[in-house]
Amino acid sequence: MNKKLIITFCVLGVILAGVIAWLSVSLYDKTDTIDFLTEQYALEKEQLADEYTQLAIQYEGYKLTVNNDSLEQKLEDQRIKLQRLAEELKQTKAEDLRKIVALEKELASVRGVLRYYVAQVDSLNQVNEALAAENKEVRRQMNRISSANENLKQQNEELNQKIDIASHLSANNLHAVAQNKRGKKTSSLKATTLFELSFNISANITAQTGDKELYVRILKPNEDVLTNAKSGTFQYDSDQIQYSMKKTIEYTGEEQPVSLYWNRNETLDPGRFVFEVYADGKLIGTTSLTMEK
Repeated sequence: MNKKLIITFCVLGVILAGVIAWLSVSLYDKTDTIDFLTEQYALEKEQLADEYTQLAIQYEGYKLTVNNDSLEQKLEDQRIKLQRLAEELKQTKAEDLRKIVALEKELASVRGVLRYYVAQVDSLNQVNEALAAENKEVRRQMNRISSANENLKQQNEELNQKIDIASHLSANNLHAVAQNKRGKKTSSLKATTLFELSFNISANITAQTGDKELYVRILKPNEDVLTNAKSGTFQYDSDQIQYSMKKTIEYTGEEQPVSLYWNRNETLDPGRFVFEVYADGKLIGTTSLTMEK
């Protein structure tokens, strides 16, 4: 083998060794690059999965604050879409960059929809708060009106009671005495033949004029009513009660004196005798007389 051929083989050997070395280094670098990218895609996939989860939680939170069926259904549709995308991402390989990018775009789209719905929810909440405040103010005004009406009703009732009281007769200067058979005043029941009750009917320009029935009840010490053949009953409140004697007067609105007499017709026990005067179904005056044996 000549010298020139030997040199040629040596040169080729050096070149081959260099090529082999370069290929080895290039292959090593390419493997490192692929491993690095695979790790990056896996990390990006994991981050994307976390974003899907957080966004799904946000949708669930907003569903609880929505009181609108249409908007609630739209949120539910987006939640289902998120669930589908999350499942699709779970099944996507980490190195499938094209699919991951597509899912990122869909996530951005869903996030934009959520922002739009959030704005609608906030707007509805503001409207609802304004309506709630308005309703509260309306209720407050209604309560004030109701309270004012109740006060006015009470005032009217009190005024009607005052008018009713003012329109009825009243008796004043009531005086009861016991008389003996000579017409003299006595405190002894044994000597008493009659009781006299005198009083004045007060002047009253608001009372109705005309004939008025005056009823007198004489209560014995045991609170039984003295009665005779001329006694009867009259209406008082919702009851019919006994009277001892009565008298009809023509009332003119002016003050006028009245006297009534009760002839003793039974044995009486000593003690306090009460005289009550009624007119128009009302008790208009009372007095008493204490008698001895």
